[in-house]
Amino acid sequence: MGLEFTSVKREIYIHDAPARAWRALTVPEERNRWETRQCKIDLVIGGQVELDYGWGVSYTGTIRELVINELLVIEDENRDLTRWTLTPQGGGTVVGIEYTGFWAGDMGLMGMDNMAFGTYQFMRNMKCVLEGEADIRDTFWNSWIGVNHRTLYEDGASGSSVVEVISHTPADGILHVGDILVRIQDKSVIKYDDAESLITSVYPGTILRIVLLRAGDLIELDLITVPFGKRVVSKS
Repeated sequence: MGLEFTSVKREIYIHDAPARAWRALTVPEERNRWETRQCKIDLVIGGQVELDYGWGVSYTGTIRELVINELLVIEDENRDLTRWTLTPQGGGTVVGIEYTGFWAGDMGLMGMDNMAFGTYQFMRNMKCVLEGEADIRDTFWNSWIGVNHRTLYEDGASGSSVVEVISHTPADGILHVGDILVRIQDKSVIKYDDAESLITSVYPGTILRIVLLRAGDLIELDLITVPFGKRVVSKS
C-alpha cells in the first residue's frame, strides 16, 4: 500500500499575545495585512468564512468550533477541517494549524506539501507583521523552474522527488519525473519546503546549481529561473 496522509500540521512562535494573534486571524482588516487580499468572516458558530488570496485562489468554509483567543475550526464543502490553535508560551503565542483531508499518490502528496508550504509562508508573514516588521508577501513565489515535486516520506530517505515537469519551462527536457532533488545552491534539500523555498525566493533570471539523484547517479546541472508560473517560448 502506498503512503497516505489524513492530516498535516504547521506551527510558528510569535512574540505577541494570543489576543493579538486572534485578531489577526478573525478580523478581516487584520487578516488582510498578512494573508488575504479580501476576506469576510462571520465570527459565530455556523458563520461563513470567505478568503480571497488573489491570483484566482480562494477558500470558503463554515465555522464549526470557536473559542475566543484559543481555537478556530472551519469546515469546507468537502467536510475537511482547518483547525487553528493559539497556545500561550513564554510571553508569546504558538500559532498552530492542522488540515484534515486525504492525500495519497505522488500528485496527492505534492498537493499536500504545496498547501502546507504556502500556509507556512503566510504564517511567516503573520509573525513579521505582528512583531512590527514589514509585510513580506512580495518575496514569496518570485520564480520557478517548472517542476512539481514531493517530499520523500519513505523511511530513511531525504530529498524531494520530481513528480511532474511542466512543458515550456526551464526544466522541460532537462529534469525527469523520478529525479530526486538533493542540493540547490549548495544547500541541502531534505524535504519539499527546502527545494521550493530555494527556487521560489530568488529573482527571475537567477542561475540555480542543482544536484539531483537519477537512477542512482548524482548529476549536477544549471537552470535559469523565470517568473513564477510563466512559460518560456524556447531555450537556447
